[in-house]
Amino acid sequence: VPRPANAFMLFRSDMIKTGQIPKDVEQRQQNISRVAGQCWNLLPPEQKAYWHQKAAEKYEEHMKMYPNYKFSP
Repeated sequence: VPRPANAFMLFRSDMIKTGQIPKDVEQRQQNISRVAGQCWNLLPPEQKAYWHQKAAEKYEEHMKMYPNYKFSP
């Protein structure tokens, strides 16, 4: 069972899907994460709150699909 995505992971995925980091410019996931992390740190609190709300919604969906889920590395 995959872990539910956190706010940063949802933000990073959105950056890729919306073309803010074009695939023809960067392919390496490490660099994409670095750029997304820098952008995340520059976001105002209101925009971060939006992504935290999205993550909470995803977490609730995840708990409905997998009610007995418990993270174990």
